[in-house]
Amino acid sequence: SPRAPALWKKLRLSRKKPRQLLPAASFCGLLLRGFAVARRGFGVLPGAVAALREGCEAHLLALLEEWGLCALHAKRAAVRTADLSLLRCLRVKRG
Repeated sequence: SPRAPALWKKLRLSRKKPRQLLPAASFCGLLLRGFAVARRGFGVLPGAVAALREGCEAHLLALLEEWGLCALHAKRAAVRTADLSLLRCLRVKRG
């Protein structure tokens, strides 16, 4: 189809710019508020914040992918809350 090259070009452009799921400033603020409640005067190194954010993004992305697979298995294009419930049950059974 004539649209295929344009779609591939868009895909290549989107791969060049890694998009962050969680904005760094928001995540850092959330993290620091959580630690401020736990302990006063407690700091977090920037490298640790980046590693935590990357781990959270990976977990969230895996959750969203599996959620989409549940909807696809049910032959639907949109995800529903029932898919999330099914995903939770599957994750508990898998361990």
